[in-house]
Amino acid sequence: MKTKTVIPFLLISLLLAAFVAPLASSFPDGLEKVAEVLGFDHRALGDPILSSPLPDYAVPGLKGNPASTSIAGVIGTLICFFVPFGFYILRKK
Repeated sequence: MKTKTVIPFLLISLLLAAFVAPLASSFPDGLEKVAEVLGFDHRALGDPILSSPLPDYAVPGLKGNPASTSIAGVIGTLICFFVPFGFYILRKK
């Protein structure tokens, strides 16, 4: 696989993350909804073991700003791209 062939897909992914992520539903996801319906959502209270760097798909300093979700989506996309791609490059060497 040539690295040049990956670039267009990365750009498309970044565009989707930047412009489609803010349109995501604010309703609970499937797991949260099932927990509510079955009545055990209250058991999720407490301190998490690890804190998220981008909680609720928002940049901490920009919470409430529509650009926050776009920035969080772009950051997440870049992380999800470069971590495996970095392993791929290291494996090739």
